[in-house]
Amino acid sequence: MKLLSLGAIAIAVLASTLVGYAMWSDTLHINSYVHTGDVKIGFIQSTLIYSDSCGSPPGYGYSNGNDWNATGFPDRNHFVQLDKDVACTEAQFEGTSDDGYYPTLNVTIYNAYPWYYTHVAFKVCNYGSVPVKIWRVLLNGTYYYEINAAGAENGVYMDLNGDGVNDVVVWWGDNFGAQLHHGDCADISFDVVVLQGAPQGQDLSFTVQLQAIQWNEYSPTGPTTPS
Repeated sequence: MKLLSLGAIAIAVLASTLVGYAMWSDTLHINSYVHTGDVKIGFIQSTLIYSDSCGSPPGYGYSNGNDWNATGFPDRNHFVQLDKDVACTEAQFEGTSDDGYYPTLNVTIYNAYPWYYTHVAFKVCNYGSVPVKIWRVLLNGTYYYEINAAGAENGVYMDLNGDGVNDVVVWWGDNFGAQLHHGDCADISFDVVVLQGAPQGQDLSFTVQLQAIQWNEYSPTGPTTPS
């Protein structure tokens, strides 16, 4: 049987003490806080204007009620104001207002007839914190990433009563891809012409919505990266 010397015992005790010290530890905590921005656009009520509004007094001039006619259809540059006030246009924003901004525009044409023409204009503004680009427009719920790309005759033809025959054509202003920073607004307008296939004795109505996308994800046909 071997006996440990006093020196060996002392070394063993010292080694165990050092191991104990080496295993002491502490933890450093790192907390991260991220506040995300938001993407918000909307229509502004005070910017909405349109021709031949219902209730306007008969007479010539843009602010009066005499009808406009698309005499040069499909040429967008030849509209003539007639000598009668027969039809009229009503446009109004709908949906829940968020700080004065609206999500939907409704357009209704009353007592319409073929080649009746109207023009609607408004502003859409970015009231979110992230820069955006105007991505696409929804007409009666259908998406369009571009309109009139090959000329005015290639506007959006719409069947509003579901009978399989187009009732109106919409020509859209060229503002797809317009970039808006917080507080920026874009002027937008479109033309509407009633076609020969429109039904008799019915009011014609459709909705307009716009969608924007963060500026660094924009491409003409959709986001650059998956959502």
